[in-house]
Order: sequence, then C-alpha cells, then structure tokens
Amino acid sequence: MADTFESGDSTTGGQEPSARCTPNLGAPRPAICGAMAGPPLRRSLPRILLATAVVAAADLADAIIVWVGVFQRSTVPRILQSIAAGLLGPAAYQGGTATALLGLGLHVLVALGWTGVFFGLFQRWARLRDWMASRRGAVLVGLAYGAAVWLLMDGVVLPLSRARVTPLTAPWFWIQLATHPFVVGLPIALIVGGVGRGATGRSPLPLGRPRPGEG
Repeated sequence: MADTFESGDSTTGGQEPSARCTPNLGAPRPAICGAMAGPPLRRSLPRILLATAVVAAADLADAIIVWVGVFQRSTVPRILQSIAAGLLGPAAYQGGTATALLGLGLHVLVALGWTGVFFGLFQRWARLRDWMASRRGAVLVGLAYGAAVWLLMDGVVLPLSRARVTPLTAPWFWIQLATHPFVVGLPIALIVGGVGRGATGRSPLPLGRPRPGEG
C-alpha cells in the first residue's frame, strides 16, 4: 500500500491511510478506508450463497452416508425430520414430507447463518484477513472454524432448541467433530475468504496516476 499512496499525494492529503481512517465525529469517512476493510456484502453475496449451498449439501451428505449408508439406522426423510425436531420437538417425526421439507429449509438456514458469521468476522477482523492471505492460512482457519461450529452447535444451539444434544460418549459427536472441519469450515473459508484475498490486497491505483510500465 505504501507504494501506491505516496507522501503528499492529493488523494490522501499527505497522510497515512491509517490516520485518515481514524474515527472523527462530524468528518466524512474517506473512500480509501474501504480498501482497508473486508469486501462489501453486495459483492460478496454470490460467494456467501455458494458457500451456503456447498456446506448444506456436504453436511447433509455426511449425515446420509453415516446414518443411511454405514450404520443403516435411518432414512433421508427421518434425518431431515430430526432437523425440524429442533423447532417442533418429537412431533416432527409424525409430519411426513412437510416436516422433512421444513428440516431441509432449517438446515440451509443454519448453513447460511454460520456462513454469515464467518463473513462478519472476516469483514471486521483484520487479523483474520491477514491469516487468510495465503492458501495454507485459509485452510487452517477453515478447519478450526468447522470444529468450532460443531462445538457451538452441540454446546449452545442445540440446548436452546427442542432437539437432543449429542453426548460426548456418542460416536456421532466425534464423527461430527472430525467431519465438520472439512464439510463446513473449509468450504466457508475457501469460498468466502476468496473474496477477501482479491479485495484486501493492494488498493487500486488512484485515478490519474499511470500504472507501472505505462508512459
């Protein structure tokens, strides 16, 4: 950024960007400050929705593979009804297709919620954007976020709902803890964070300044 905002340039008034972005009541916020924040919601929305779709599909596929394919103890409609049970309680299992569709909608909504939480952190936390500046950093952040999502779901969200909490002694708890980093955290970090790696790097050259190599 230092090589694009030289001292005395008319676009910054000769001040460092950080000084120009210091809150000052009654003063307009310089446009340069936008380059120091995360990507705006409007530009990020397609990636947020894509990440939501990928997470919802991958997490549901994980449950189907384990409960229908491996353990052979459930069906796809019943898995979806178990999600609706968080809102309706045991009555969700008697609702047929209607509650299965409700469960699917809630499942997508939860995926959107966790994607939105990550985007909010990415938008406001400069240190997180620094960590995710590299592919390796984004992968590590995503894996950690996925594990955190499951721990918060089972420790905070589910106890507040009408669904059953998964005890530590249940194999499903550890299966979820092992898979959430890959089916939840990693897609969110790589897809949503991809916006930031393009938007929080070097700021565009000010208008009127020739690009390197141009006459």
